[in-house]
Amino acid sequence: MFDNLPRHTLIRTKNGGIFLIKCKIYEWHSMKEVPCYLGHLYNDNTRVDYEPWTCYINDIDSVLEDI
Repeated sequence: MFDNLPRHTLIRTKNGGIFLIKCKIYEWHSMKEVPCYLGHLYNDNTRVDYEPWTCYINDIDSVLEDI
């Protein structure tokens, strides 16, 4: 369901965080390619302070907005 989100999409993760997608990559886990997104995980609700983060498809709760 969330495997083809465009760049600059804001999503809410299952742990309640807000994540901005920068690009989609594939990582190797258990000899399989697993899709995930690289981007910014915001540390508070003001979306000012963030850290680089990897968000896996199964960690996405909902899409907040497409930019």
